Amino acid sequence: MQKVRVGVIGLGNIAQVIHLPILSKLENAQIVALCDTEFQRAKLLGERYKVKNLFKDYNDLLAMEEVDAVIIATPTNTHKEISIASIKAKKHCLVEKPLARTAKEAKEILDAQSKSDVKMMVGMNQRFRPDAMVLKSFIENGEIGDVFFVKCGWLKKNPVDRQWKSQKSVSGGGVFLDLGIMVLDMALWILNFPEAHSVSAVNFERAARNENSAGVEDFSSVLVRLKTGQAITIDTGWNFEVDHDLLFCNVYGNGGFARVYPLRFHKKINDQLVNVTPEKIGSLEDIYKRSYYNELRHFIDAVSGLYPLTSTAREAYERMKIVDAIYKSAKTGKEALIKPDAKK
Repeated sequence: MQKVRVGVIGLGNIAQVIHLPILSKLENAQIVALCDTEFQRAKLLGERYKVKNLFKDYNDLLAMEEVDAVIIATPTNTHKEISIASIKAKKHCLVEKPLARTAKEAKEILDAQSKSDVKMMVGMNQRFRPDAMVLKSFIENGEIGDVFFVKCGWLKKNPVDRQWKSQKSVSGGGVFLDLGIMVLDMALWILNFPEAHSVSAVNFERAARNENSAGVEDFSSVLVRLKTGQAITIDTGWNFEVDHDLLFCNVYGNGGFARVYPLRFHKKINDQLVNVTPEKIGSLEDIYKRSYYNELRHFIDAVSGLYPLTSTAREAYERMKIVDAIYKSAKTGKEALIKPDAKK
């Protein structure tokens, strides 16, 4: 099988811990170029992974004919510019979440991608977790009946890991754009992407870390009402007083309930709720690593034409419309409707 030649733009924590180690082990992928504004970082990682093509300017990387696809792992305020440049250069893209700071920016990226043959994926690794995939399969088989409600959230004990995430002009928002969008995506994916009708949200900025972090929420509570009559709640927090990071997704149906994490299934049998959880499928650490492996393998396989792409730019745009409504609701204190796109 011909290898997909990959360039990585942005060599921060996620690239060093996830992208580079996994890509270097995939049989049908080859890292051929690295780029970072801190060129010394590119040099060090180039030596470690034996990559000769090193750049400080992403345009130089995109000019390489030898690059088939790029991983964009830069701060969110750069995503629109780099994504559109990558599309124009005819490079397939995996963009780390979120795709953009706003729905408007996401729509500009989507419009550019829609006019091309470029495949664009947005990193949403939670849906690639083995336990989440088992959960979705269990629900789709009707094991808990008709699902009416999903309660999910992510509360992190440790402070935000990168300073730029608390700078609104760079990140576009606070904890919801960092963590909440991941569990929102997972809930919508589990439900097979029903359209959202409206949202009600409250955001809290409990402690400003510096003058740049003003207006960036560090706790958020959201209710999403769907056009199907179903509902999703999402609670997310940074610097939360918990013994350990808490990530959860509870799914309620008229015939039982299921949840991750940990994975549990309870269904009604003879009017009694019975635990029908399958055998353990790995430690949390193993599941976390496998989620990223599955995500990157899917991207490379999709670029190779083996499978249709999932977690697309279109899906990301629809998520960002919900995110915009969340911030509007939190600001106004009122329910915000999700307006459909104007027909052309």
